[in-house]
Amino acid sequence: MIPPIDPYAIYARAQAYWLSQRYPQLLAYRVVVRIVEGGKERVERYETRFDAAGDAISVDPISDFEKDHPVRPPGGLNVSLFGFYRIGKPEPPVDFLGVPLLAPTYSFGMAPFVPAPEPTPFNSAALVAEIRKEYHDPDPRVTPTPTPSPELPVIAVVVAAHRNYVMLYAGQETVDGHLCYHVTLRALHDPGKYRLRDLWVDENDYAVWRLRVSINFLDGPGTKIPWTVDFIDIDGEHYIDREVAGAPMAVAGEIYTQTTIEFENVGAPGDEASPMPLQLPLRNTLEEPSPVPAASSSR
Repeated sequence: MIPPIDPYAIYARAQAYWLSQRYPQLLAYRVVVRIVEGGKERVERYETRFDAAGDAISVDPISDFEKDHPVRPPGGLNVSLFGFYRIGKPEPPVDFLGVPLLAPTYSFGMAPFVPAPEPTPFNSAALVAEIRKEYHDPDPRVTPTPTPSPELPVIAVVVAAHRNYVMLYAGQETVDGHLCYHVTLRALHDPGKYRLRDLWVDENDYAVWRLRVSINFLDGPGTKIPWTVDFIDIDGEHYIDREVAGAPMAVAGEIYTQTTIEFENVGAPGDEASPMPLQLPLRNTLEEPSPVPAASSSR
């Protein structure tokens, strides 16, 4: 009889895969925000830099769309005894969702930190072993050898563990040509904090090729709807490719029927990379919460 597939073991090995990533210390890329409003697509691109060692993001807050479409008062101005006022429909938001402070290495809680470019106490083999121990998952490279014992045989082992999710194995599915285990997750507490709801994990190397979260970002309309996230390998490392909103959203008087966030041209900045502008305080930003691991909340 083939033993049932353990979703907790799948999750542990997916975490181990994530912790094995070694990103360049500095990344350069464009964050692309696509929205469809009134049947028309609008696109903004933001030049961004990410310091993986310091977990710091720098972004040019003026997108290419804003540079090509400077804001002008719609309909002109009228004058009254009380001063100037605008006529016509309200201006659309300058930034569709806010200035994105996003990194393509974000793990959505799969890893308890942002993997650094060099081995550290946080991404060492010891932590991988700790994760496997917590989920009672043996190293897949080791085949245990049973040893005879004069004691009574063990019929069952009951293990009580404090977990933040209930995980279920939902079957095999193909994502972008990769045969994956599909694991569903239900938060046992703090559902706004533990947001993972589905994982699609590669059967061979346990890379996560797709996941679904119940909400996204720290603030704004994305925090009210589910998002599906797809991943891509670039130069041997695993990055976010795109995040797709699972429902329409209302933003500043507009209805976005489709919303997608993508990462373009991800890689180490070359010598020809343009310098980032002086980073000023930003009022309206799009950010992810700090990574929260799905293992014991006591960690």
